[in-house]
Amino acid sequence: MKNINLSVDGGGTSLRIIAFDDGLNLTAQSKSGSVNPNFESGKKIGENISEAVNLLLKNLNRDFKIKNIYETIVGSVNFFNETLTRESGGLTKDAIFHVISEGHSHLYAASLRNKGGVALAGTGSGAIYCNKGGMIHIGGYGIPVGDEGSGAWIGIQGMSAAVKYISGWGEKTLLTEKLYKYLNIKTPDLITNKLYGKDVNQRILFAGFCPYVAECERTGDKLAKDIIYSAGRDMGLQMISVLKRAESKKMINDGTKNPVIYASGGAWKGTPYMLEAMTETICGVYRGAICAHGLFDPVMGGVIKFIFDKTEEYTISAQYEEHLKIEFKDYLFKFDDF
Repeated sequence: MKNINLSVDGGGTSLRIIAFDDGLNLTAQSKSGSVNPNFESGKKIGENISEAVNLLLKNLNRDFKIKNIYETIVGSVNFFNETLTRESGGLTKDAIFHVISEGHSHLYAASLRNKGGVALAGTGSGAIYCNKGGMIHIGGYGIPVGDEGSGAWIGIQGMSAAVKYISGWGEKTLLTEKLYKYLNIKTPDLITNKLYGKDVNQRILFAGFCPYVAECERTGDKLAKDIIYSAGRDMGLQMISVLKRAESKKMINDGTKNPVIYASGGAWKGTPYMLEAMTETICGVYRGAICAHGLFDPVMGGVIKFIFDKTEEYTISAQYEEHLKIEFKDYLFKFDDF
């Protein structure tokens, strides 16, 4: 019977599961919808978890034993564990659940290390600094009072710019045409029904417009460019706040002013300009700062932690890294529609 390990990442947009064996070979994968209880009903979360778990089990060969479950799930860990145990017919007694914080999961996947900064911009946003087991995490207050720089925030700004032009008091922008296309409407009187319908998950709807804003920025639209710049700048300001807190707590204690920051999450995938704006902002305070897109999507956090546990080191060898890039190539960071 073959040992199988799971890496699970669940948040405001999706639940993703990777199954891999002890040799770090991908054996199955699945995906479903949001599991964040702040923005989704308990019934819907249960349906999404069951969908992802059952699809994963269907994709696996029957002759397997789930040994390790590495999980980063916003608010629904117990729900997931109960569903996995029930749908799999019961886990063996030696199955081990490893809960990984959101910050560490993003850092592991982005950097293959356990120390550094993470500018998290997915559906929501946050700024994180980790030093081994310690972590500082700010943000995550949700739309509309927070989540600056996130996919939902970018989507709202883009929709707002489009609606202002439609109403006759905003600048002309390509975002207007994109909004009509995104909402699948032809006249402005239908916009409110699409945005505020009874069954609409507004946060996901707003985040879904983020790629359109990025597309407009890449084609030179001024307002879209301003929005993307503001998103990167705000992520940079949040990171500066985190870095200063980390310094005050002696978490950055190597005497340098060259922090390394990794951009992680889907909002970064629309255009390189957002990272450029964040880098400019951070380097205005930390001149030697290094900002880069993360290597892997956050669902890979459990795979990286598995290697850390196996080698008893918080570094990944060049050989391991090369293997991961080949075996898990679908989870490497890549820009959308480039």
